[in-house]
Amino acid sequence: MRSEPRGLALIITNIAYEYYVSRPSAKYDEDNLNILFTEMGFKTIVRRNLTGIEIKKEVKEFSKMKELRRVDAAFIIISSHGHGEYGKQETEIQGTDYLSPNYKSVFCTDIIDYFTAEQCPNLCGKPKIFIFQTCRGNTHQKAVSRNVTDTISTEHPDSEQPYDLSSRNYEDTLIAYATLPGYVSYRDKYTGSWFIQILCEVFMNYACERHIQDLFVMTDRRLKDLRTGHNGCQTLWVINQGFHKHCYLNPGLFHKPGGENK
Repeated sequence: MRSEPRGLALIITNIAYEYYVSRPSAKYDEDNLNILFTEMGFKTIVRRNLTGIEIKKEVKEFSKMKELRRVDAAFIIISSHGHGEYGKQETEIQGTDYLSPNYKSVFCTDIIDYFTAEQCPNLCGKPKIFIFQTCRGNTHQKAVSRNVTDTISTEHPDSEQPYDLSSRNYEDTLIAYATLPGYVSYRDKYTGSWFIQILCEVFMNYACERHIQDLFVMTDRRLKDLRTGHNGCQTLWVINQGFHKHCYLNPGLFHKPGGENK
């Protein structure tokens, strides 16, 4: 990656709700993410307290921005109340009008579908990273004791049809959920959500030398060590959709007009 700006980052944070409990510490997530991506060379677009309909509207407008064709990547980050069911991957993002009479649901898949190769050709062949900081259900994950020794198990056909001029609709996409389907995600009232706090620290310290998949692995490794007072814990869940290259953000490195790097 060498474009300047490096990419565009849409950051949506819901804090105040009409009919539901507010998320005041989420403002720290918003601040930390804005600082992180600005310092990594991204242009950030920050939106706060959106209804379900407004979330879809903002994301759709972002996906149509002409500036996307001139940058190397896009991040779409949504921090909000959310809900799902155990064993089911679908997750609802709850807008600030959640539980109101005219509430319209929005799902993570709705957001992702705005960035297929067909719907967002300006990002075709470019990294698209989605980060969803939401609960995905009401189940609390509990840490368990382990008294066994870890062990390691040791245990496509080629096609003649050229595909270099086409692209799959769902490709070059990473989706990072703060927690597993059906489970809650935790947030500290003083520092913000566990996931976003650790992600910002890891990206800030290691984005200069590690690729994105490694950064998510490092984030989950640190997330593994956190516990609530009732021994609650959290597991990061990352989905790979045709993301087959190592993507280095290279903060601070940009193309100069003559083709040289600066």
